[in-house]
This record gives sequence, structure tokens and C-alpha cells, in this order.
Amino acid sequence: MVFIGRTKELQFLETCYSDNKAQLVFLYGRRRVGKTETLSKFAEGKPCVFFAAQLSTKEAQLASFSRQMFEAGAPAGRYVSQYEDWQSALRDISSLPTDGKRKLLIFDEFPYLVKSDPSLPSVLQNLWDHELRHENVMIVICGSAMSFIEKELLSEKAPLYGRATGILKLQPMSYREAAEFLPGYDAEDRILAYAILGGIPHYLTQFDPDKSLEENVKQRILTKGSVLYSETEFLMRQEFRETSIYNTIIQAVALGATQLSDIANRTMLTPQKTSVYIANLIEVGILEREFPVGSKIVERSKGMRGLYQVSDNFFRFWYAFVFPSISDLEIGDTDGVWEHDIEPLLHDFAATPFERICTAWLRQESITGQLPFRAGDIGRWWDNRDEIDVIATSRTSKQMILGECKFRSKQVDNTVLRSLQVKGAKFGTMQTYYYLFALAGFTDALKRTAKTEDDVRLISATQLFE
Repeated sequence: MVFIGRTKELQFLETCYSDNKAQLVFLYGRRRVGKTETLSKFAEGKPCVFFAAQLSTKEAQLASFSRQMFEAGAPAGRYVSQYEDWQSALRDISSLPTDGKRKLLIFDEFPYLVKSDPSLPSVLQNLWDHELRHENVMIVICGSAMSFIEKELLSEKAPLYGRATGILKLQPMSYREAAEFLPGYDAEDRILAYAILGGIPHYLTQFDPDKSLEENVKQRILTKGSVLYSETEFLMRQEFRETSIYNTIIQAVALGATQLSDIANRTMLTPQKTSVYIANLIEVGILEREFPVGSKIVERSKGMRGLYQVSDNFFRFWYAFVFPSISDLEIGDTDGVWEHDIEPLLHDFAATPFERICTAWLRQESITGQLPFRAGDIGRWWDNRDEIDVIATSRTSKQMILGECKFRSKQVDNTVLRSLQVKGAKFGTMQTYYYLFALAGFTDALKRTAKTEDDVRLISATQLFE
């Protein structure tokens, strides 16, 4: 399988590898985001011990690690059948024969090792301080338990605090990278696929690029026994105990409950209890809290005006369409669920991911200097009366872009532009530019308007991928 994306992440790892100093790098991120694949790609052509930890005892972990070290040529293999403890095992890293090249050790799912031996971070810290940091080594600590990595390994009270030479939190792929998995799809289907799967490589690889979007959804998500059919249940059971409560909360948010009071009402829980469950979902990257562009720090700290969203596109799709239709899908009615429950609503469902795509496009345009100004803040905006799909403000707060995103089959006309301009009037004397994003393109009248009004720009769905 061809490796796709992660160019910047691989460049970062290569920079660490080529550094003259010893490296202790932490790479972590949510499950399925592609950590192992990225590290495997990075390790290609390098002398490396790549140890994928499992949930087992300390003795079993040590035995497995010993075998890999001895196969890599660690001298201790000539004298012992396995290392006695982690201290002797890690100390032997500096003895690996690598013909003058850097010694590379990758611990995949390091939290599993710590679970079987809680003293391991202290052991590594002691060896790093007194020996390993003076050697030509690069150690990569990888894990999916994000809260554990941040609280137990990187926090101020953790033994390894301050030792990291690099910290990389792997995020889902961008919509552009996700599109590379489906090269034959047109812009509309690429956007729909991203709205369904998000930027998680494991999900994207499940789709067959030679099959239509409809075929892929039916066969790879809606069919009992397929990987994605049971994916959310599998992950939820790995992360949480009270899965039924979490299921109810995620479904409520996926179907439009965005405020704490609304979510609590739908789940029949008190707001206090609901907020605890929500915090856990935010921690693992399933939910997020969104604030309007320009909101003040005091508003964010008190939670004012913030709205909850399902940040993971696949979870949002699964809880909006699959979860309510489980009974029909269990008896094999994939065609009926697609025809009656999904297809008629899919474009409306994709409207929010489309807004995020347009936001990401604006951010990239700002980075490359293609906007009228360097953007300081980009995102959505709303108040009690109006909502703007995407807004970008300059660092001086004297210029702004207001954007409308229409993911529908009807062409955008001048009425959409004039409505956006009316909303823009409430921002006072700021110099304002108007960006219209549309799946179906624009009417001839609007195109003529854009030619005569310098502050108007029209962006088609196809242009988002150029």
C-alpha cells in the first residue's frame, strides 16, 4: 500500500534524527490516526528496534523486547536469555551495532509498558540523565492514551518532565491529504467522503477508490461484519465503561444539541454529571467546544457562548445515521437505510464539514500569502441573531473576511452575497472582503458582480483542491 501524507511530520522526525544531540521524542495521538504507520515509514532504511507493546505482564513484555534487541545484535544476547529488568534492557541500547549510524528505538504504545511496570518512566529518566543523553541514540515514545501521555509522562510532576527533545501530537489528516486516498473521486464526492470519514487514515483506507461513494458506504460502513460497522463500539469500549451514557451524549450532539443544557435534557442527566462525561469525550478527541471568532478570554474561561460539536467526522456520521438504524442494518437492510435515511440528508449533513474545509482553505491561503491580509483568527461566528459560516480577522483587527459556504445543488446568487453584506455591516468600519464557497457554482449575475466589486471572491468546490 502506498504511504500517503504526513510530509511535515516525517520532516520533523528526520530533523530530530539528523540532530547531533541524543533525542527523546514523544509522538502521540488518538487511536487510528496513523501513528504506527508514520513511525514505520520514518524507520525505513534505518537500523531500528521497533517494539510494539501489548497488554501483558512485565515479564512477557521484557521477554518480547529482549528477543528484538538480541535479533538486532545487542551483545547481551550472547550471555543471557533475556534481560533481568528494564534498566539493563534500556542501558543496552547504547551497545547496539549500527555501523556508526544513530541507534533508533521506537516504543509503540508505551503506556502498555508503564501499566505493567509503573516504575519504567523513572528508570528511563535516570538512565537518560546519566547515560543515554550522552549517546548517539534516538528514542521515540508513542502512545494512543493521550491523557496518560500528557499527565503521566509530560506533566510537571512526571519523572520524564523536561527530558523530551521533541513532542509531536499527531492530528487527523487535512481534507487535501484525505482526498489522496480517493484520487478518482470528483470534488463533490471527495467532500462527502471527508464528511463521512474525516482525516483518519485507518477509515480512509477502508474505502475502495474504484467504487462509488454509495457502494463504499453500503459495503464498508452499513454492512454487518465490516470493519467500520463496529468501529465506534470497539473504540468506545476501549476508552469508557459507561458506554450507553456516552453513546447517548454523542448522538445528542451529532443530532444538533450543542449547548450543555440541551445535552443534559436529552440524556436525562444533571448538567454537572453531563459536563464530566463531555470532558472525557473532549479528552479523547471525539467532542470539542467551539467559540465564535473574537470571543474574549473571559467568555471562554466561563464557557459563555461556546457550543459543543462532534469533532470526529466518522463518529458524527455513525451516530447520526448508523446508530439509529442498527435494527434495520442487523437484518441486512443496507439499501433501505441508504435510500431512505442517509442519501436524502447527506448534503445537509455535509454542510458543517464543508464549512470546516473552507476554513482550512482560508488558513492555508493566509499561510501562502494569498489573502488580502495575514489572518490572525479564523473560524465561525455567531450571536443571538446571526451566524456567519467562516470569518477571518487580521492581526490588527482592521480587516476581515466574511464567508458563506453553500454545499447544495443550487447555484449561489446575488441574494446570498447581499445577505452576507448586511451581516457584515454590524462589524462597523472594518475593511471587509466577502468570500462565497459553493458546490454548484455561481449564477452569471453573481459572477458579473464579483468582477465589478473588488471585495468579492467566488470559490468553487474544485478550487478547494487545487
